[in-house]
Amino acid sequence: MIGSVSVPVSEIFNIFNSENETYKKIILDIRLPRVLNAICIGAALACSGSILQSLLKNNLAEPGLLGISAGAGLGAILVFILPLSYTFFLLTPVSFIFALLATLLIFAISNGFNNKYTNFINSNKIILAGIAINALLSSVNGFLMIVAGESITQILFWLNGGLSGRGWNEFLYSSPFIFIGVILSFLLSKNLNIMSLGNEMATSLGLNLKFMQRVSILLSSILAAAAVSIAGIISFVGLIVPNIGRMLTGEDYRFAIPCSVILGAIFLVISDLIARTVISPSEIPVGIITSFIGAPVFIWLIIKRQKSD
Repeated sequence: MIGSVSVPVSEIFNIFNSENETYKKIILDIRLPRVLNAICIGAALACSGSILQSLLKNNLAEPGLLGISAGAGLGAILVFILPLSYTFFLLTPVSFIFALLATLLIFAISNGFNNKYTNFINSNKIILAGIAINALLSSVNGFLMIVAGESITQILFWLNGGLSGRGWNEFLYSSPFIFIGVILSFLLSKNLNIMSLGNEMATSLGLNLKFMQRVSILLSSILAAAAVSIAGIISFVGLIVPNIGRMLTGEDYRFAIPCSVILGAIFLVISDLIARTVISPSEIPVGIITSFIGAPVFIWLIIKRQKSD
């Protein structure tokens, strides 16, 4: 209903029989796919954050930690500045591939630093590798933005995250990855509970820890890469939503992950609604709105945790 053009409730419930082609086009071709994209992206980022926080046993872990955002940004910037045909169609798959490559690089580096007897992933080492690769990719992205010329406006809008112009093609591209990833995370939630107890305890309980660590990284990377490749870099969803989910349901990931998925979808839909209506008919990148809302909430979570300790 809400946007630069107001749509009556009667038109929404009667959209397939409506004689008003303008309303039909607005709802079916613009708003419905945009809302579905927001649901998928919010759910994917929140689910990815939950998996990483269990894997790394760190409540500050989020998808950007694995270089996903910086890697996707590099792929997107290259698409914008290189003289390529069909830029619009290349943007999503190229940024998706670069996001996964950045994650694989961080995983390879952290895996190389592991104990030669266990070969388990050390959370501190993967965090340090992520910080280093993020810094490297950010510096490359910064240099490319300086030489981007006329493409700089498109690049900045993409880097701030946004759903403007995202339609059915993007939804059909990302939704299978996200749907399968979310379902698998539900199925693996019991193992995530065991992983959060620590490497030694998880191994003593019979969990194949090496396999689960690799599956968790792959799953969280695919979820976040699919989201970022569609909407650009959207901050705080993968960080604060899993923390709020655990506050509501407890530390059991069998309940925390479904709760985070639902909250992530709701949070991004509301953020996108604000982004496209607050200065209507223009709009703000949704990544700015999520940061504006997310930063105070994150500060509140820190203060609340300090008081509880």
